[in-house]
Amino acid sequence: MGNVTFELNETLVTAQAEGQTLLKYLRGVACLKGAKEGCGTGHCGACTVIIDGRAVRSCVTRLDRLDGKKITTIEGLRGENGALHPIQQAFLDIGAVQCGFCTPGMVLAAKALLDANPNPTDEEICEGLKHNYCRCTGYVKIIQAVHLAAARLRGENPPLTEIQALEHIELVSYHVPGDPTAEHLTGRHIGCSEPDCDGPQKVRGALAYACDLGDESTLHGAFTWSRFPHARILSIDCSAAEAAPGVLRVLTSRDVPGQNVFGTFNPEQPVFCEDEVCFLGDMIAMAVADTEEHARAAAKLVEVAYEVLPGVFEIEDSHARGGRQVIRTIDFSKGDYDAETRRPGLVHVEGDYYFERQEHGALEPLCVLAEPDANTGGVHITSCTQSPFEIRRMLAPILGLAEAQVRVTASPLGGGFGQKCDSYIEAQAALASMVTGRRVQVTLRRSESLILSTKRHRYRNRYRLSVDRDGRFRALDALITSDAGPYAGLSGGVLEQGCIFALGPYRLDAARVHAYTVRTNTAQGGAFRGFGINQSANCIETLIDEAAERLGMDPFEIRLRNALSPGDRTLTTEVVQESVGILQTIRICREKSQPIIARYREAYRKKSDPDLALGVGVASGFKNVGVGKGNPDDGGCILTKLPDGRYTLAVSGIDMGQGFRTAMVQIAAEMLDESASCFEVVSGDTAQTLPHRQAVSERQTLDTGRAVYIAANQMREELAARPWRPGETRQTRCSHSAPRTYGIAGREQARRDKNPYQNYRGYAFLTQCVIVEVDRRTGRVRVLHVISANDVGRAINPQIIAGQVEGGTSMGIGYALSEGFSYTQGRPDQKAFGQLGLPLAGDAPKYDVVLVEDPHIEGPYGAKGCSEVATVPATPAVMNAIHDAVGVRFYHTPIRPADILAALKKN
Repeated sequence: MGNVTFELNETLVTAQAEGQTLLKYLRGVACLKGAKEGCGTGHCGACTVIIDGRAVRSCVTRLDRLDGKKITTIEGLRGENGALHPIQQAFLDIGAVQCGFCTPGMVLAAKALLDANPNPTDEEICEGLKHNYCRCTGYVKIIQAVHLAAARLRGENPPLTEIQALEHIELVSYHVPGDPTAEHLTGRHIGCSEPDCDGPQKVRGALAYACDLGDESTLHGAFTWSRFPHARILSIDCSAAEAAPGVLRVLTSRDVPGQNVFGTFNPEQPVFCEDEVCFLGDMIAMAVADTEEHARAAAKLVEVAYEVLPGVFEIEDSHARGGRQVIRTIDFSKGDYDAETRRPGLVHVEGDYYFERQEHGALEPLCVLAEPDANTGGVHITSCTQSPFEIRRMLAPILGLAEAQVRVTASPLGGGFGQKCDSYIEAQAALASMVTGRRVQVTLRRSESLILSTKRHRYRNRYRLSVDRDGRFRALDALITSDAGPYAGLSGGVLEQGCIFALGPYRLDAARVHAYTVRTNTAQGGAFRGFGINQSANCIETLIDEAAERLGMDPFEIRLRNALSPGDRTLTTEVVQESVGILQTIRICREKSQPIIARYREAYRKKSDPDLALGVGVASGFKNVGVGKGNPDDGGCILTKLPDGRYTLAVSGIDMGQGFRTAMVQIAAEMLDESASCFEVVSGDTAQTLPHRQAVSERQTLDTGRAVYIAANQMREELAARPWRPGETRQTRCSHSAPRTYGIAGREQARRDKNPYQNYRGYAFLTQCVIVEVDRRTGRVRVLHVISANDVGRAINPQIIAGQVEGGTSMGIGYALSEGFSYTQGRPDQKAFGQLGLPLAGDAPKYDVVLVEDPHIEGPYGAKGCSEVATVPATPAVMNAIHDAVGVRFYHTPIRPADILAALKKN
């Protein structure tokens, strides 16, 4: 290949084409890392740049075709006098930035659009962004940011309320007089929509993710993967790989100094397989070389001889085999089920359900950087993980090191959603660094991430709900079964949580629940927003809808008659005491929905197309705040006032785009009456922060936020007693541990401990009403409007919380309509990012978001978590809305157009 000359960010450059893509050149040669590789196949848009005025995906653009072109990357986008460009500023002002991994590509796609069309409609914006995915936001705020930027570029300066046509955000407070959690309800920072503290770096493409950290001296690792879903390994020959160009080492199980199994919990998966492979994501060897290309080429040269073994691919087949195939079984009951179901006049509704796996779809692929740590004689891991302390605990016995010799730093996460609380390639990267004494980076391609990473579990459930003529729930019978994949992982905990939440946020006197999770040679199941609650909610909320229909009752009313109030017992007999906002969310959702529904129905009555059917669906949900079930819930804060008067806030937790770091600053700034700009945040580093289990279960605001609240209050009191002087350093710290909780089988232990029986320390509640359009000719479903009433405890940052609601709801809608990760004989049917069925900007509905404040006594200023719960009712609300539109009930997800057409034809 010859040279090409082009203009890059207004500078003329000459480059050797060498058959490489533009993205490879930008990141590897020009060191411009704002463009990201999210898929490598031209699907996700994270690599978007502008070429001659057009938005182009650089990962599939050949460098040798760019001679004479003008290229702009995110680094070349600037406003006047070094300020942010108006598009970048608009993204910050609207709150259109969460994890930030997609943001540079989104900003440049918007720039190309607005250069060509300075006043676009919603539809034109969605068309301009159709090649750019965002998994965090649900797109509403992105669309609004483009409108705001367009107006400012036209010389206008509209108030944000004029721009926010796609959403309405409202705050409703419920407070008990004298309640200490009601303190500072209207503060300087608390309750204010302050911008993401890392937002300027994100919109500039300057925030460094794990994949951005390597340099020319960094070695690279690549894996030899299993070729079969299940097989016995007969031999492994690495000689050809070891002799390949650039290779320093080829690692196998023989190189592991300690235990050869990994896993954040229940370690079972081999670091390197030596006897048997149990799914396509098993790793047999890793080539370590001077470049990624050399490492990948060498990994393909490892010769493995197999004896193919029969695979187990279905839940029923695995359960029938018994023994080790069954990871966990749960049986529990409440009251006298038989007596309750013999009551005269009951209405029984039941269904057999199937829910396909769901891929998290975080834009950032899995990546780890490992390097020797001269301070400890051990290793320093930088990983896109939600679990730095758990990874440290897991790595030490694998590497033969003390925990103190293992440092884990969580890089900024390009989305997480639960997937990154598991361990994947940290052990292998750490081992490679130890044996070479060098820095080693391992970055998986999207196709590799898809086969290795966990998924939302596949479930087959059978539910039966008995309801009396007054609409009161009397009895529940539930069979809950899940596909764990090859290794236990978190599947037992996910199953238990699904059982605890099997009834939803309601009360009844009698129930029996039988559940089990089993091994298969398919995808590894793991944590995903909701953690087992979603599948149960899909069942109970659709049956409630069917019961209401049978009884001729309003779907809001039947939920009001059964919803939990303070002092009521949950399905597991826990007594919920405070911050129980489910009744308020149902009432508010009904009130807000009625006029909106009326407007849509009137509009559709006037439509001349009889094949477009309007449907309305309602669902409620709740989600634990805190890991609970007997697991520790903790958080920590080290607050330091520096000699120059600024503060360092070292917090135990991870920001995945949900605004955690910003919220912690707001809590500290409120307590100390300081500007938010005075705080520098350190998070996710085992060497600089206090221990913290994982960034999961909506618990970081409640746990680490509480620690920040206490540490900041201590600092405030100390400064009041002994005023700070310039040049001094002051420090306070808090290591917060929450009261003990108990699992399903823990009632007797709670009695012995003389503690209240609590599965979790708190819950977030919400109710949603979804309005859809179903096209009877094509089977296509469009979600038009979502009304969401959300009990958040206390809204620290309303704008960020609304973004969590919209992003979580978008995931729930995708789960209902288009997202499924299926397998055929142990091999995935979806092999690329574009095949995952993730929603795009054109799929975004309008939103009315009501934040209901019912403070939690343990929370900082009464706040509690809310980052996951919106996924829970969104899916069954869509399922119910489809039934309302076309009169057919579906008992599976995703409900694709072909399913609707087949059902309409059958009926």
